[in-house]
Parts: sequence; C-alpha cells; structure tokens
Amino acid sequence: MAKKLGKKALIWGALAQNLPDIDTFAAFFVSPDKDLVIHRSITHSLFFAFIVGLLLAFLAKRVHRKNYLSFGVLAFFFILQLTLHDLLDTCNSYGTGLLEPFSDTRFSVNLLYVADPFFTFSIFIAAIYLFVKRTADKNRRQWALVSIAVSLCYLCFAEINKIYIKKRVTSAFKVRQIHPTRYFTTPAPFNSMLWYIVAATDSSYYTAYASVWDDTKHPMQFEEHLKNYGLLNKSVNPDVLDDLVEFANNYYTISKSNNVFYFNILRFEQIQGWRQANAPFALSYPLVSGHDQYLLLQKGRLAGWNGNAVIKYIERVAGKQTNKSYSN
Repeated sequence: MAKKLGKKALIWGALAQNLPDIDTFAAFFVSPDKDLVIHRSITHSLFFAFIVGLLLAFLAKRVHRKNYLSFGVLAFFFILQLTLHDLLDTCNSYGTGLLEPFSDTRFSVNLLYVADPFFTFSIFIAAIYLFVKRTADKNRRQWALVSIAVSLCYLCFAEINKIYIKKRVTSAFKVRQIHPTRYFTTPAPFNSMLWYIVAATDSSYYTAYASVWDDTKHPMQFEEHLKNYGLLNKSVNPDVLDDLVEFANNYYTISKSNNVFYFNILRFEQIQGWRQANAPFALSYPLVSGHDQYLLLQKGRLAGWNGNAVIKYIERVAGKQTNKSYSN
C-alpha cells in the first residue's frame, strides 16, 4: 500500500488511528458523568473497527481509483489501524469497551500510563523521518521496523516491572497484615518504573507508590482511605451515581468538604501522592443535589506540578524514598 500511495498512506493511517477518539466530542453535549462512560465505549470497540474499517477502505478506493489498490488490502490496513488503537488503549487504566455494543465490560491491563514518552518516542521520531524523507529512500523500512521493535521492547520492560511490583506488593500485604479482597497496580505518570497500588478491603482502600528501583529494605508506605459509603443519601441523582460507580469499577470513596460530598475515583492516582501524604485524588466528582447541570469534574492529574516537582518526581522514580509531607 505504501508503495502505491506513498506518504498519503501515512495520512490515511493517522486518520484511522485517531478516529476512535471522536467520542471526545460527546463532552459538548452530555453531562460530565455521561461523558466518562461514553469515552472509549462503542467507538473503541472491535465492532466499530470492523465496520468503519470497511467504510474507510471503500472511501480510499474511491479516492485513489488510479492506484489499483485492492479492497481487501485497504480493508486489512484500516481495520488493523483501528484495532491497534483499541488494544493500545487497553494498556492503561481508563478501560476500553472492546466488546461494545454486545457487552459493556471494560478491559484494562494497567501496563502503560495514558501518555508514556518512553513508549512513543521512537515511533514519533520514525513518523517524522518517514514523512520528511522521499518514498524512494532505502532506509524507510528499517526506520519503521526499528521504531516498532523499540516500543515492543519497552512494552516487555513494563510487563517485567509490573510482575516485579506485584511480588513486592504481595509481600508488603503480609508484613502490614492487609487482607485485600482485590487490588491492582498501574503505572504512575509518564513511565513504567513507578507504580500506583490500590487495595480494597471490606471498609477501606489502601494506596501506595512503589518504584522498581526502591531499596527493598524500606517498607512500602500504605495509606488507608475509608470508603464512607454511608455518607451517600437519597438526594444524590441515582443516574449520576450509577455512571460514576460503573466508571470507577467500584474503586471509590466518598468524602465531604465545605458541606459538599465528593465521589473520589481511586483508579487514577492521587495528586502528587508519591510525595504527599493524604493527597487528594485526581478524579473527584462533586455530588451537588439539584444542580446536576453544573457538576464539574475535577481533573487534577498534573495539578501543582512545577520545576521542583519534576525533579522530585524523577528522584522518586529512580528509587529515592523520603517521608511524605502532609498536604493542607
């Protein structure tokens, strides 16, 4: 396909790769809680990849009539691009509805952060090279293959790190006498060496951060967060609550601040929780009775980051452990 279309194949590929994220436009038309469950649902499904892949193949064949590309080759290309987008999204913690509309199950392997420069750097550089260089350049194939190989190696590195962290977490549970009913580990921002851990018990959740470079002589620092489900009352919109519980995958707590109740989703880290004790959760939804249309989702993953925080974060990723400070 690249031989017949040249750099146009890159443009078609970029279009297909980004098309599933068209669901982000839902944010302009629905409430924040609905937007959470709409994103990465039907447009990120294998069904959507198949149907839209066929439609894109039909469109491309109409546009490039003189190139004599077979419909089968085009369909394979587009379905592959769309499917790769979906499978890559399952690697982070958001959750992807691969089986929509037949099942609303969300799939997530918690292997990569949603934006990991270590994973994307080689592919980004290769994409620039392929777009700038002439299609007759003999090194184009090598650049493409090497960039993919580097990213796959990093994916394997992330999996090794995850296995190692899970072993350490299991041991830490025994030391701290924590008996979770379930737990998960997921990468902290921008890397796969520092990990965020959440463990559920009957009445609480325990969170911790651990780097693969930590000195194992230092015990893992867990923080307890009471579920506080008893704070929920009948005034909360049940539809909003159902959406939030579904999105949180039942990993959530309820808190109260300034007479407002908050639905805290634990799947998306704490704001600089790697250095602050009792840090707020990045996704915290105010449950304001009677004002659903004004509910705003507080997305604070990178709140409070500055030059000093970046340096401290790199040190933490590298295994430097200090006593956490207490946030206000």
